[in-house]
Amino acid sequence: MSQPQEQRQESVPALRSAEDWFVVGRQRERDGDLPGALAAYGEAVGREPDRGEWVYRQGCVLRKAGQLEDAATAFARAVDIDGGEARYLTNLGVALDGLGRREEAMRVFHRAILADAANAEAHHNLGAIYAEQGRDREAIRCFESALAASPDVDGWLNLGLVHFRAGEYGKALDCFRSGLLLAPDHPPTRFYEGRALMKKGLYAEAVASFRMLPEEGAERRQVLFHLGVCLHKLERYEDALEPLRGALEAMPGEGRLHYQLALTYDAMHLPDEARRHYALARS
Repeated sequence: MSQPQEQRQESVPALRSAEDWFVVGRQRERDGDLPGALAAYGEAVGREPDRGEWVYRQGCVLRKAGQLEDAATAFARAVDIDGGEARYLTNLGVALDGLGRREEAMRVFHRAILADAANAEAHHNLGAIYAEQGRDREAIRCFESALAASPDVDGWLNLGLVHFRAGEYGKALDCFRSGLLLAPDHPPTRFYEGRALMKKGLYAEAVASFRMLPEEGAERRQVLFHLGVCLHKLERYEDALEPLRGALEAMPGEGRLHYQLALTYDAMHLPDEARRHYALARS
């Protein structure tokens, strides 16, 4: 049975101002109600379209919803309204980067850094683009600036990966370990600590790193492979077989894994098994 009109009006708060709608939008955004937040922000901006912070929050919700084109438009509009606000520029750059508009994104990140030299997110995102382009020196400068502004494990990981790719394994290891001081249970950083130790020939330490990683995970097969290689290098051949066989279950057609198993069986004087895996490695 429907309620009387007056009672229905009393049960829903009257939202008369743009400010009211913006407050509702913020609460819905915090609650994870993205469609509700967009509707409320739309009401607020519709009434007062020149409030840069409100348009910016619209863009943040659109970005969370994966609507990057609309998010970029909103962030650009917020920049036009309020000028070079670093937060607006940084999020505009992220949206443009997500759209594959890399050169535009880089220009915007540079603007964000000019607006706030301690803008860790802008430095970090710009560094990630440089790293993908193979511009290692520029990437390193950006990641170092991001870490100076706000140290975190992801920043140390990304800086370490640039050094690792350049063959600077000592510097890479220092970065990974700095990150692990902040987040000891960060699997990607722990994995690359192990990889850097391997590259430096510190196989026993690498084994310890790999064994600290979770037993489950999408990259577990890579952990097992590298663990097996380290144990082989330490001439612990029987110990190497268990992780290598575990990796084989996850990637049975991997040639380098069959080759490593062949080497291990050879070292154990098991020629039949070695020949079988050499043949599988070649195939």
